[in-house]
Amino acid sequence: MVKMRKLLTWAWLLNKRLFRRPTFLVILLLIPVLVFGYGHVARQESGMVTVVLAQEGEDPLARQIMDDLMGSSQLILFRDCESDREAVDQVAHGKADAAWIFADGLEERIEAFTAEPDADNAFIRVVQREEQVMLMLTREVLGGKALDLCAERVYIRFIREKLPEMDHLSDDALLELYNTTALSGQLFRFEQTDGTAVDREQADGYLLTPVRGLLAVVIVLCGMATAMYYIHDCQLGTFAWLPVGLRPGAELGCQMVSVLNVCAVSLISLAAAGLAGPLAMELVLVLLYSLCVAAFSMLLRRLCGSIRGLGTMIPLAVIVMLLVCPVFFDLGALRMAQFLFPPTYYINAVYNSDYVLYMLLYTVICGCLYWLAGKVLKRD
Repeated sequence: MVKMRKLLTWAWLLNKRLFRRPTFLVILLLIPVLVFGYGHVARQESGMVTVVLAQEGEDPLARQIMDDLMGSSQLILFRDCESDREAVDQVAHGKADAAWIFADGLEERIEAFTAEPDADNAFIRVVQREEQVMLMLTREVLGGKALDLCAERVYIRFIREKLPEMDHLSDDALLELYNTTALSGQLFRFEQTDGTAVDREQADGYLLTPVRGLLAVVIVLCGMATAMYYIHDCQLGTFAWLPVGLRPGAELGCQMVSVLNVCAVSLISLAAAGLAGPLAMELVLVLLYSLCVAAFSMLLRRLCGSIRGLGTMIPLAVIVMLLVCPVFFDLGALRMAQFLFPPTYYINAVYNSDYVLYMLLYTVICGCLYWLAGKVLKRD
């Protein structure tokens, strides 16, 4: 009981000392700013690519298609142009990534295309400056819309050719029958790997998905900064009174006090922004991730050995984590390198419970390497 009281008192003193450091307070204040600022940006008009829509004439069907596309995706920002010339100019001057221009007399052009599909009968013109991966993906949206238009005409032609008993029905009546089976909202069910259903708006909110990854990188940054503080404390002789064998415990205590504070503020910010999962899961992940970051930071501290070396390592590590870890993109070619850094396990553990065990294993491996580095490099 006495030892526990001393341990809690020591943790409280470490925590109190930590809050006297301006840099630590700045990190804590930046976390809610990051979460809510990113959430505000995500709710604004934005997209990964910008596509301008235009028509060559004044066609009601083209106008309807353009209206349907406007605001239909968060990944693609659609904008309306008054003329096809203006749309081409916007692409030429870099104000848009691509222009989709619908032909005049669209219904007749679609009819001609379905009868004889070739380039001369094409009814949509795509203008772009250069080929990009995202532009290739956007054409899947355009292809789906064009397929819907062609499918209606193919359907009517099939009925006319194969079912003469339905000749008494007009084209509009046949299209009404065709549209009674509305599949667009029923083809997909969004869910996580554990089978939990995901709201469609949440599934489309791509701008909010990197928030957790960015916070994971910030927590690692805090752990590395704490390692620098520890080196400075050792130089001042703050832990000289402790036996050498107990100093790793003191370093772990410093790391956990610091990282848990940042994790707590991160979790509160996520919850306030509506991005947190079940409380029990989040608490388990926060605790395990704190251990991961502490072990990783302690290992780097022993490998670098000095404030200058660790300070040089911090910006490099942050850049590499943002590029390699699945914060924004999960690059398959770099997947093996991802597992060198703690954020990978935290990000994936939200959706895959196996990564909880991987986090424990990662912590143990970092701890073993920390011990080995101390023996080989002769560093406390």
